[in-house]
Amino acid sequence: MGLNYLPNIESLNFRDHIKMLKSRILFNHFFINFFITCLLIFALSGCATGIPFNSAKDEIPSLKSDMGRIFVYRSFNPLALLKPLVFKLDGKNIADTFASTVFYHDVKPGKHTVNLKDAEKDLSFNLTMGGSVYLRYSIVPDSVSEGNAIVELIDSKTAMIELDRVRLIEKNLRFPEEHK
Repeated sequence: MGLNYLPNIESLNFRDHIKMLKSRILFNHFFINFFITCLLIFALSGCATGIPFNSAKDEIPSLKSDMGRIFVYRSFNPLALLKPLVFKLDGKNIADTFASTVFYHDVKPGKHTVNLKDAEKDLSFNLTMGGSVYLRYSIVPDSVSEGNAIVELIDSKTAMIELDRVRLIEKNLRFPEEHK
């Protein structure tokens, strides 16, 4: 006996053979669905870091009077879950951006430039003392931008609506040595 628990296929009639194949297909289908579900749960839970912005916005420290604040966010995009982008301001790498997240960065007022891989798509803006700007990163096709990313200056009313769907994270550059 031992490990010989499967029936001998040659001794099965056609009907029993079909039943056995159906049970194997069902098992494989179940296993594949289970695997995909687990994979999605792990992928989505990795994006669930931080605190919902609408809950955390009251805990953001007040801005120093001689500074301006930049909010950098990305909306939810299932195709970009695992693709972080680097927020680069005035030629310096500041932090990684992830899908469905927002962080803030305080800087001196004046003209600033957000740098992208495609220099033609760099975005310049003027930040006033005590003011705030909202920058939205988006993943786009190659036909729109060579680096597959664009950054847009968003008005505060639109940004506040979109920020209700993202999570506040601490600004962090995961691998600073890679970006030198």
